[in-house]
Amino acid sequence: MQYKQLQAFLAVIEKGSFSQAAMTLQVSQPSISRLIKDLQDSIGFELFQKQKGRMIPTAEAMAFYEEVKGVVHGIHHLENFAENLKQSTHGNLTIGSTPALATQLTPTLIRHFVDENPDVHISLLTDSVDQLMRGLRHAKYDLILTNHADYHSGFIEEPLIDVDWVCVLPESHPLAQKDVITPTDLNGENLLKLIDEDGMEWHSHKSLLKEHNIKIRSQFSTQRSLSGYGMVAAGLCIALLDPFNASMWTGLNVVTRPFRPQLKYRYTMYYSADHIRSKLSREFSACAKRNIKKMPLYKSIR
Repeated sequence: MQYKQLQAFLAVIEKGSFSQAAMTLQVSQPSISRLIKDLQDSIGFELFQKQKGRMIPTAEAMAFYEEVKGVVHGIHHLENFAENLKQSTHGNLTIGSTPALATQLTPTLIRHFVDENPDVHISLLTDSVDQLMRGLRHAKYDLILTNHADYHSGFIEEPLIDVDWVCVLPESHPLAQKDVITPTDLNGENLLKLIDEDGMEWHSHKSLLKEHNIKIRSQFSTQRSLSGYGMVAAGLCIALLDPFNASMWTGLNVVTRPFRPQLKYRYTMYYSADHIRSKLSREFSACAKRNIKKMPLYKSIR
């Protein structure tokens, strides 16, 4: 049996005649007759009998039709699915990212990727670490860029960059006169508290304060570095924040200073282990790792 023979048989049954089947499949009527004959020879029983000038399906043909219908419609579904998969994996990429990374870093990495793949369509969506992980598990994203998280199964991780966080200060703050900020400088300061979320806990911050026995005021708190920069700009507090978007606050009552000892966090690209990685997402990963070390930002955060 051949697929074209099954197509012809299905069309004859559903359209009611050989001529209508030929029109539907855009072939000649003799081609339909030849395909049906070859199918009958292959399966070993008669499919149509001529009665009063018409070809009438046999009882065996009608039973056979129910099986053929499922097979042919299934192949149509596979053809459509394959085409959609081709489009989604070779022409479109959906990237999830935390707000801090999605503001400047991820768009810059996308820019490098689009330079090499000018026709690709990319969607950049933002959310919390936990929601990004959930979305990745349910195939909402092709990949995500986020803080390194303690998820031990269901994900493939590719480290992107290790980052030294910085001390963020209002321009008029006395500590802004120093070249480097140390833990003892934080004693008695109104230091912004970062709120833990599902999938992201600020262990390094907590360990730093505990290890150096730092006593601080924690009048203000937030769970996003972007809002943290805004609170510093408003003169409410000082903060230890990621440096990714520091340049956005130049001239807005914000200065950054290196912090020593290093307060380091890792950032990672994640893929679902339960879904096949598309060629496009693999290429984005390679491009991101290749270009991040060339970015001026990298030199200021490593």
